[in-house]
Amino acid sequence: MQDGEYIVDRWMVKMLRDICAERGVSFDSYSDDWLLELKFSSKTHRVFGYRFDLNDSVSASVAQDKVATYQVLAKASIPAVPHVLVRTKVSHADRKVMGDWQKVVIKPLVGTSGHGVHLFDNIDAAIAHIEESPIAAWAAAPFIDIIREIRVILLNGVPLLIYEKQPVTIRGLKMFNLGLGATPKDIEISDELLQLAISAQKELCLRLSTIDIVEDGAGESRVLEINDSIMMEHYARHSPENKQRAAQVYSAIVNAMMR
Repeated sequence: MQDGEYIVDRWMVKMLRDICAERGVSFDSYSDDWLLELKFSSKTHRVFGYRFDLNDSVSASVAQDKVATYQVLAKASIPAVPHVLVRTKVSHADRKVMGDWQKVVIKPLVGTSGHGVHLFDNIDAAIAHIEESPIAAWAAAPFIDIIREIRVILLNGVPLLIYEKQPVTIRGLKMFNLGLGATPKDIEISDELLQLAISAQKELCLRLSTIDIVEDGAGESRVLEINDSIMMEHYARHSPENKQRAAQVYSAIVNAMMR
């Protein structure tokens, strides 16, 4: 089943088609361009949506689960924003954990692009929203006054692109998702932040991923989420230079797939 943000004219498809043509790689498209197949010599690789088959299925599934990602990182003592699993029927234990938080952010357990994210001033309002929702599983997190959010795209521990997201405010919550109106700005980061991203990718046993790192008002930096998909549609549309850099990212990924 196709999921993810629906964009009629996906630039990634044309970028990959052009990259494959330059390298003599066979390129086929299925299911309205949602499944792409790349063949070179005896090798076949596939791209489903924005997910490349460089990652194994279990590692990719862990990255898609916000609570599992947090728990894996926390066990390895990698700084990360806490996320708690909350079912439609909120348990006493879940309520007790959230009771220590002054404000609560909830989001679907699995999902991207900032859809379904809500901020509540108290846990009762958050729980009421969860229990009235058709979504079966949620990730709840304490509200953090995020000053800065950085995205690091890593391939085998090597940064392909690093940019900061300039946020917009929606329903009283700063949103750093480009699809919701935030804007990207390419930056360089400290070795410490880069190592944080690399450690997070390594701990989840991923070869290809995006790591979102947030900084709060006290200057503390933590991993917010990790994505196994490389969706650059909004980034590429920001400027001709961004489009070129997005194509370079996809070119490096194709090189790794065919290597």
